[in-house]
Order: sequence, then C-alpha cells, then structure tokens
Amino acid sequence: MDEPNGSESTGMGPTPSGPSFVPWAPAPGDTPPIRPPLPTRSASSMAKPTSRLPAVISVAVILVVAVIVAAASIVAHRADTQVRAPVATRQPVPQVTTQGDRIEFTTSDGSGQLVLIRHSWLTTGPVPPTSGSYLRVEVELTCTAGSVDYDPYNFQVFDQTGKLFETAIEGAGAAMLETGTLRPGERVSGTIAFDMPQSEATLLMSDDSNQTVTALKVPD
Repeated sequence: MDEPNGSESTGMGPTPSGPSFVPWAPAPGDTPPIRPPLPTRSASSMAKPTSRLPAVISVAVILVVAVIVAAASIVAHRADTQVRAPVATRQPVPQVTTQGDRIEFTTSDGSGQLVLIRHSWLTTGPVPPTSGSYLRVEVELTCTAGSVDYDPYNFQVFDQTGKLFETAIEGAGAAMLETGTLRPGERVSGTIAFDMPQSEATLLMSDDSNQTVTALKVPD
C-alpha cells in the first residue's frame, strides 16, 4: 500500500537516528567504561611541612661555640708565647751563723768559697739611686771541686726587715762581676751593687735555678 504523500518513513535510513545511536551513550547492556581513579595524596604529602627553625638555631649555636673556642685558643696561644719579665722569688732570710768575711758552699755541680772583700755605700751613680744609696760589694769566688757558675744576677740582698733587693748594675761600676764558670783551682772577683737604704744587710748567693747556695753578713 502506498504511503501518503508528505509522510516520511520511520525505518532505518542511511543515517541512523534515535537515542540508541547517540555517540556518547553506551549501547544497551554494555558496561560503562571504567575511568582510572584519580591519584590520591599520601598521608605524608598531606602532612604539614616541618619547620626549619630548630635546625637553623642549632647551626647558629654550633657556629657561635666554634667561634668562642677558636678565640679562646688564639688568646691562650698568645698568652703562652708572650715574653714576660721574670718575677723574683721571695725566700726567707737565711740564718747566717758565720761572722767572718768568707764562707764555704756546695752546689749540685761543685763546691767553692765566697769571700766578701769590701763594701761601700754610694749616693751617686750613672743613674741616681731611687732609695738614696747604693750598696756596692766586692766579692771573690773560688772553685774547689766540680764547677761553679757565677753571675751578678745570682746575688740578692735582704735588709733587716727581710725586704729583698735585686742587683742594680747602675751602681756596680767598671769592675762589675762578669758571668762564667769556674773549674777547680780557679777564682774570680768583681763588684755587685744594690739600690737600697743604708742598713745592715745579708748578701745572698743563689744558683741558676734560684736555689739558695750561701749567704754572708754585710755590716752597716
């Protein structure tokens, strides 16, 4: 039977139509495509970033300590290498029983005799005495055994109060005692001076290690 004019066939034409042929719609009975899951953030990545402040403080403290240690080492090194003036060791006034002008002595290296030849008091010199006077003594040293070292700085003087006076080369004059070593049978003489007020004194002789060797009374 012929279709009426003006009507269109509802069958399948060359171009399919209808809901089942929508390109993005799945066919009936088909399984929808599985989309890959979205990446999830791990717990560690979601955690709050750790603050770097403690690490920075620790590094700063270590640097400060290192600087302090280095500075202390430098100061200690300079203190060790700095030249200091020798400090005289105070020793008790020895008890001198001999009243003569000579005395025997013994050291770790040898033995000998100390003789007080003469002494005088001076009020002038190349440099004026600060105490008002110089005590100048002339001594003689003799070696009897071993060896005896001599040096004007090995002599000191104590006054009656026990105050110590060091050698003052400004008052010794041209015949000042030299420095050297005596062998058995040898002797040497020379002058030593001390800047001190005039009074009775005790002449003290020491060795190179500042140990007392002997002493003689010097009358006023």
